[in-house]
Amino acid sequence: MALLDRDRMPVRFSVVTSVLSGLIVAISLKALSVGLAGGFVVLWGLLPIGGAAVAGLALGRIRGRHPQVFLMVSTFSRKYQVSAFVQHLHNSLDRNGIDLVLKAAEREFDASAQSHHLSRILSRRSHYLGGVITPAEVDRLRDDLVAFCRNFRKPIVFTDLEPFDKVEEYPENTAYIGYDTGRLGELAGEWLAKKLRDKNRPHVLIIAGHEHSARQRRCEDALRSALPDVDLVIDAGCEFIRSRAHVAVRAHIQRLPAGQHLDAIYCTSDEMALGAVDALRPPSPVTEDTLVIGTDGITEVKELIQTAQSPLKATVVQDEDRLAWSIVDLLRKMCSGRPVPKRTILPGQIHEAP
Repeated sequence: MALLDRDRMPVRFSVVTSVLSGLIVAISLKALSVGLAGGFVVLWGLLPIGGAAVAGLALGRIRGRHPQVFLMVSTFSRKYQVSAFVQHLHNSLDRNGIDLVLKAAEREFDASAQSHHLSRILSRRSHYLGGVITPAEVDRLRDDLVAFCRNFRKPIVFTDLEPFDKVEEYPENTAYIGYDTGRLGELAGEWLAKKLRDKNRPHVLIIAGHEHSARQRRCEDALRSALPDVDLVIDAGCEFIRSRAHVAVRAHIQRLPAGQHLDAIYCTSDEMALGAVDALRPPSPVTEDTLVIGTDGITEVKELIQTAQSPLKATVVQDEDRLAWSIVDLLRKMCSGRPVPKRTILPGQIHEAP
């Protein structure tokens, strides 16, 4: 019976079976003392009590036990905001009496490393109420994800990157919640277009990585749509690493022809934006008016923006706290069997200098 599926809804299964076991024992004992007919009377008297206990399932946990949720991340060191997200998710789960188990891939942004963790998680699936996955190399990992979800049979929430192109492709026990990664790049492109609209053939450098490639594509589309004469260069080899962004920006500046100015830099992560800012120091005639915008909204970047003394003027914010509690709310609903949308997109926002 779907409503009492031990794997998909372990909390519901445990509570219901405990309640029913207690009722059976109570009825059996009473029947021995008052006879069979009396036992049926006791049964009808206890059913409302059992119904009230079952109604309490929406709390999503069992008193006296420590349910767990796993989090498998695609990277930990390369994206600063991941640690903030882990902290927020831990706090939100802890408030609900649920422990967090972190699974960080040994090789970052690597599908085979994540596949290894999926196998380990599956071997201990009875320990978990459900899980959260930030997938990497989704084209390579997709088949493994489908097989894992089918065998795990408990609620799985995807975030960061969407593993499936269409809502219909999501396995039954899964959902996605997060930010549209392409839209974040589009927001950056729209912000830059407003800042550069009075410049003649503005020169823009996009510093990016292969993950979240939709960010650079959508930023490029927004810029070309608003500024048809924009001179645009994309370096997608920096992979969210601050030092690589620093080297890439310095090399780009050195290659600029005489008289060319670098008007703006968009970085698809805030870590790379900080590297770009490092590369612009000290300012030169080529870079004295360069604007930098990042993506993520990490604390260090927002504080730097607020000083108004840096080329870093804005970042596209992903609110990790809001994302974390939204994930936990979604998991609770899925664990209790309530219907949830397969795809939930949170709105990104621009944080800019005053």
